[in-house]
Amino acid sequence: MTSPRHLALFLSLGLFWGVSPTLYRHWGMLGMPVSHVIFLTGTGVGVILAAICHMRGIDWWGGSRLQLFGLGCAVLMNVPFGLGLVFARHVPPTELALIISTAPIVNYLVALATGRENAAARRLLAILLGFVSTAILVVTREGMLSGKVSWWLIAAFSLPLLYSAYNWFAAIWWPPRAHAMAAGVAESIWSGLVALPFLLLLAPPWSADQLGPAAYWTILLACAMWTVERIAFFTLIQEKGAVFTVQAVYLSTPAAVVIALSFYGGADVWLFVSLAVLMGALYLNNTGSAAKPTSA
Repeated sequence: MTSPRHLALFLSLGLFWGVSPTLYRHWGMLGMPVSHVIFLTGTGVGVILAAICHMRGIDWWGGSRLQLFGLGCAVLMNVPFGLGLVFARHVPPTELALIISTAPIVNYLVALATGRENAAARRLLAILLGFVSTAILVVTREGMLSGKVSWWLIAAFSLPLLYSAYNWFAAIWWPPRAHAMAAGVAESIWSGLVALPFLLLLAPPWSADQLGPAAYWTILLACAMWTVERIAFFTLIQEKGAVFTVQAVYLSTPAAVVIALSFYGGADVWLFVSLAVLMGALYLNNTGSAAKPTSA
């Protein structure tokens, strides 16, 4: 039975996943450099998690192997994170949210191709429905029917594949006996450090064209939200399992669309048709015995 505590963590996880595309759009409209976002959120979340680990008596350093793992995760995460921040400046957040939400289906397709999962009829049907959902989204966008292709929208479909590469690395190279919170610290801190050279080279904070400190208050908000999201994610993975945790996408996908529409508008009937088909695909992919991995 799901306790009130687990339900609260589940709701927090889904809602904070859902707000991210709108935050990406906000930072893009401000013209905030991508390197600033990655460096500040990575180091911010990492420092907060390290402090929590210290208070709970968890070894947040974990040794050289954990740090190398964190570095690898950071590099593989920064690529889709950074590209997502760029795409958010050219793709409506509602559409970006739907594209990112196909990641669980792509994860299964990659696992199937690499032999880490066995074929299951319901999940193969999920892949088909996921393809239909994305086809609806692409074909019905403004200008598509007249032959004006949005290459930014097409390029955004690289994000689920890139996130799958990150997930594959994390699953294969997870250090034995590493605490999940310590892994979160390593990944977050290294994420910020990897972005630092790009920040100093491309967008140094002392240059005259940079935004003032007041523009960065949403970064503090994101650090607080994503810290709670990391804690919720790690806790649910450890106490309820991956099958339960991944179903937060049922909340995050419609939440992402509703939040984005509330701030930026842009709804049409085809967007909701695509969302409905995608939710069906996610249901097939994330439920039943087929959702349980056949190999580690």
